[in-house]
Amino acid sequence: MENTPLVSQQSINSRYVNHLVFLFGIVYFAQGIAQSGGLISLPLNYYLKEVMQFNELGATHYLAVLAIPWVIKPVYGLVSDFISLFGYRRKSWLLVLNLFTCIGYFWLAEIADNDQLIMALLLTAIGTAAADVIIDALMVENGRKFNMTAQFQAVQWFWLCVAQIVTSILGGWLAEMADPGTGLRTAAIITMAAPAIIAILSWLIVKEEKTSMDVASLKATVAGLRETFRSRLLWTTILFLILWNFSPGFGIPIYYFMTDTLNFSQSFIGHLGAISSVGSILGAWLYGKYLSNRSIDFQLVFSILTSAFSTFSYLGALTPTSYSSLLFITLSFFFGITSMIALLAILTLAARACPEKAEGFTFAVLMSIINGCAQLSAMTGSWMLVNWFAGYLAPLIILSGAATLFCLFLLPSFKVRKMVVVSERM
Repeated sequence: MENTPLVSQQSINSRYVNHLVFLFGIVYFAQGIAQSGGLISLPLNYYLKEVMQFNELGATHYLAVLAIPWVIKPVYGLVSDFISLFGYRRKSWLLVLNLFTCIGYFWLAEIADNDQLIMALLLTAIGTAAADVIIDALMVENGRKFNMTAQFQAVQWFWLCVAQIVTSILGGWLAEMADPGTGLRTAAIITMAAPAIIAILSWLIVKEEKTSMDVASLKATVAGLRETFRSRLLWTTILFLILWNFSPGFGIPIYYFMTDTLNFSQSFIGHLGAISSVGSILGAWLYGKYLSNRSIDFQLVFSILTSAFSTFSYLGALTPTSYSSLLFITLSFFFGITSMIALLAILTLAARACPEKAEGFTFAVLMSIINGCAQLSAMTGSWMLVNWFAGYLAPLIILSGAATLFCLFLLPSFKVRKMVVVSERM
């Protein structure tokens, strides 16, 4: 009988962990629909190309504005870590921010003026990015508390990939079957449901004691942050994230190539996105099964080599042939596998670098570096395509793959394995 309270507490913890697994799965599925790369993505790209008449560089620059809310993610993390809303640090902010996103998509669905389009999109990006920070903070702090970080991440990214499959197919169908304006507005109306679901579930499931701002705790945490930013571990992680994520991107250029040169339908391009997401699910499974227990330096070397190979493989699909469709199906599938393995390795490295009591802020700093460098990568790639390579994709792809391989030669100086061992002891 003496063990009864302990068993009871373990049972309560187990139920709560199961509830968190459910929450993270549903939330990331909804996030996959609601974010700018979700259901709205393909109808928006098609709208920018056909209605607003943007070329690759113009479309990339226009969409770059939507990266700003993701780059300033540390601000949301800082607010969530230290400032309570209605007495809660997490669940109240999730409720308000997701309602904020709903308003943005409602505005987008009603817009008839292109000048207002970017403002509505920016509103949705702010709400989605801020809510994402808080969900990540919940994942990091509960993952550390229950020793479930890897499992939580696997659930999150699995359901995000499932959402990407659904949104790729549906987004492609909307872009194909409706005129660009109708497709965009319909996607916005459907997407409104996703943040509403997140708001309701997070309020019902997340267990959180009411708190108020504790000045003494704030000072102690800020002091801890200063100490953390003096550590080689965090700066090593930051440096690697910058080098890994900044390589000339070719996402928008390859979309224009598939549309204008290969004459792929928008529906088929949507299916390619779904196929890539299926590959991502397989990549997440392969990572969890074979790579998650390997050393982090092995994971990074493997990710660099396979990502570079996947990038270079696109060189074989640049000449239009009767097999172009099959080639892009194959490339999309394997690109999904390699990109997910690389992403999970990077996120594992980033999560281990976060100090206690400021998980939201520190993880948001690292994620903002990833998002900022990814957007700079996309802008640089499109600029190079137009200004350096006269519209030819081959040199851009070669440069992108070479930049990825360059990270391989920098790993020995980082001593990543030693850094991660130190972080685990913390």
